[in-house]
Amino acid sequence: MIVDPQIVEYFRNIKQVFIYIIDKCNLNCVQCLYKPNNYFHIGRNYIELDMAKKLIKYFYGLGARKLTIMGGEPTLYGEEEARKPLLCLIEYAKEVGYEYIRIDTNGTFEIELLHNSQFKLLDEITFSMDGPTAEINDNIRGKGVFDKCVANIKEGVKLGYNCDITCCIHKGMIQRDSNNQLYLHKMILFAEQMGIKRINFHDLFKSGIPRDMWTGSIEISLEKWFNVWAEIQDNIKRGCYKIPVRIPQGFVTKDRFDKNSKYYGYCSAKTGDRVLIHPDGILRVCSLMIGTPYGIGRFYDNKIVWDKSGTNELESHNMEKFTPCTNQSKSNKYDPFLPVCVSFKPQQNEFAWNQLEWEKNRKE
Repeated sequence: MIVDPQIVEYFRNIKQVFIYIIDKCNLNCVQCLYKPNNYFHIGRNYIELDMAKKLIKYFYGLGARKLTIMGGEPTLYGEEEARKPLLCLIEYAKEVGYEYIRIDTNGTFEIELLHNSQFKLLDEITFSMDGPTAEINDNIRGKGVFDKCVANIKEGVKLGYNCDITCCIHKGMIQRDSNNQLYLHKMILFAEQMGIKRINFHDLFKSGIPRDMWTGSIEISLEKWFNVWAEIQDNIKRGCYKIPVRIPQGFVTKDRFDKNSKYYGYCSAKTGDRVLIHPDGILRVCSLMIGTPYGIGRFYDNKIVWDKSGTNELESHNMEKFTPCTNQSKSNKYDPFLPVCVSFKPQQNEFAWNQLEWEKNRKE
């Protein structure tokens, strides 16, 4: 491939690749920040297999060792060909040398896929769920989704897959049941009971960025978040959970940030530790830019080019200084707290985060 030298220089510290292999999805989740890509296409809504292979091989050559296959719904990739393109991509990634390959799915695929030998090459299947009950989950993701996803998780666990769950922290998750148990806490226990190896949470705040348009009205308030976060963190410290819990901090006080800006100032756009590859040809770094024209570069006609226009997502970043999250700091609605990167999850046990060795910057 013909690649601009700026691409090579910028991604000199790359650890992982997120390839959004297809925009198409069979669900219409309330909080989905990818919805615009479901409805608007100038060209194809998927990445051709040959191009996908070239891209993941190229970024492996730059240093990436973890690959996440996403969508849309990635299990729809090549469905007309019995998913052979998806399975071929997984197998090829192993041949290239990726040490950790995961797929992020809504879990509604046919259960037979789990028995495929090429699919079994995956190091992790991450199932997206948004509640420990059908009532909570399906209110966000659609009727019947909970049961389908649970059935696939149980089968995956039985077959020996490393199964994880990703869950959004929405209004329903910070409510309490009749025994005063937080549903967020119950979600972790639910994951444990099913044999899940790790649970990863995403927060939902409206902070003046494009994704705000796609979160419906299920976002949580900052005040309630602090109480919930503190409760879960206390449970983690007391050893209440049998599995690792990755939960975003979200915000810190200015005083705390200033005392350890090198740690709290983590920003994937500044470290260049990841690339997000999309079917529309845009290469991004920050997931908050999904659904916008902003990115770091473009790929087309066997080329990867640096974005030299005003749509380069780095334009607004101070690349020489550790700062709060640039893309969320445009709104002062959270004053006196400062927003940190959505991927900043203190002391997280995660392949790429461990490779980055960011915890060495932690002072307290």
